[in-house]
Formats: sequence, C-alpha cells, structure tokens
Amino acid sequence: MKEYDVIIIGGGPAGLSAAIYASRSGVSVCVVDAGTGGAASNTPTIENYPGAGVIDGYELVARMRADAERCGAKFLQGEAARVKNGKEKRVILRSGEELSCYALVLAFGSMPKKLGVANERDYAGAGLSYCATCDGNFFKGKTVAVVGTNAHAKSDAGYLTGIAKKVYVIGAKEDVDGAERIDGTVVTLCGMPLSGVTVRAADGEERELSLDGLFVSLGYEPSGRDVYGKIVETNEQGYIVCDRKMQTSEEGIFAAGDIVDKPLRQIVCAVSDGAIAGQFAATYARQTIKAQTGR
Repeated sequence: MKEYDVIIIGGGPAGLSAAIYASRSGVSVCVVDAGTGGAASNTPTIENYPGAGVIDGYELVARMRADAERCGAKFLQGEAARVKNGKEKRVILRSGEELSCYALVLAFGSMPKKLGVANERDYAGAGLSYCATCDGNFFKGKTVAVVGTNAHAKSDAGYLTGIAKKVYVIGAKEDVDGAERIDGTVVTLCGMPLSGVTVRAADGEERELSLDGLFVSLGYEPSGRDVYGKIVETNEQGYIVCDRKMQTSEEGIFAAGDIVDKPLRQIVCAVSDGAIAGQFAATYARQTIKAQTGR
C-alpha cells in the first residue's frame, strides 16, 4: 500500500491548486486523477481567469498540473471507489489499489445536468453552453435562449439580458425582465454550429427559434457522491458542507471546488478553495504525524 501525507482526489483546478499549496508546505502529496482534468479542461475558451488572458481550458489545466508537479506533487491515474475514515484515511481505487494518508482533500467537481436531446455532446462549445457566467460574453449583442425551470435559469436569463441583444427563456415558470418567456420543452438542436432550436409546447405545437447560443440551466449535480456521501455532511443537494478552512464535518477530510456548498462555481473560486484546503490539509497532516511519531 502506498502511503502519503496528503491525498487529493480530483485533477481539476481545485485539486491542482490544493496540490500546489500542500506540496509547498513540505508534505508528500498524491493526486488521484481520473484523467479528465475536470470540466475546465473541456472548456474550449476561457477569458475570465485573472492573468491568463484568453486561453484554452485544456492548456490552463495543463499549466496548473505542471506547477503542481514542479512543487513535488505525485500523480496517480485512477478512479476512487471508496474512502475509509480514521486516524489514517484510506482511498480504494476501482482497480483495487489502496492508498493511505493523514489528510484527504475531496475535489471531485460537479457536472451540469443535461438536456437529454440527440447529439447534445456535439454541440458543447459550438453554440451550447452550461454556464452563462463563463460564456455569456461570447454572445454579446446576439440572440440567445436559456432553458430551465429553476431559479438558476431565471438568474442566468437576467444576467444575459445585460449582454445579449435578445434573450428567450424556455420553460421558466416566471417572467424575467428583458427576456421573452416561452412555454415548452426543447426537443431538437439545429445546425452545426448551433443556429436554432425546436420547442414543443404542452399541446404538441412546435416552434422554431433562430439562435446564436443556447444556455442550459437545469442545475448541477456533485460528482463522487457514492464515494463521500455517507462519510461527510452534505446539504440536501449532496454538496459538501465545509468550514472556512475547507474542512468537512470529519477531522482531516477537506473539500474544494464545485462539490462544495457555495453560491458561485467558477475556476477562480475552485482555485481559491483548493489553496485553502491544501494549506490546512498539510497543516493537519504535519500535526498528526508529530503527535503519532514525534517527528
């Protein structure tokens, strides 16, 4: 069994930031990475990460990983299947390999809920977005639609009215100032890149909308709940509850990024969470080691 002072589950911005800060504190660090790089690495263009200018998400995450490696973090490609809590934490991978540590950082991230229409995956980054705050500025002065029935959709539509020329909000239960509300469900994505959608009303009548962009605002769901859900405290949606040091309800288990209960999910926020989690995970590990071994 491989032993480390700190183990971080997740190789996205939150996990990589935690790896940088923990490694710089002088402890041994292993990042368990499923190889996805998080949602950020699949974002074609990022323009709101301070100091990076306009950058491809894959490149930004690659730079963060290089920084973590330069600071001494080790990487192990694999997927966490279970976590065992105790004075020493255990991470069991789906391959059967087992790792141990004194402090654990959970940085699984979250995934946006999908529309569930044909070829949806192909449209991501080609007129279809799951984040109005991230991508809204690319549609300045254009015609867009937001689809969703929850408060998140209403907020996104309100945000986009200050950017886009025309905003439709599809499926919302309430009107949004500056937007045209359309009752119905999106059933078809048209063109490539996206040029419009077909919306079906409750009575079966269909309407085609010409669009430059479509924002899916059905909410998010945290990843990794099957791993940590019965170990640490979560809210009703399954997001982890942390204190200001990013420690969960369990001593020595920290969390960072999009799986944390928070009002805004952006790369810059994930990196901030990771820095805090990594720093205090390292502190916890050193204190535990000193208490157990005197070194």
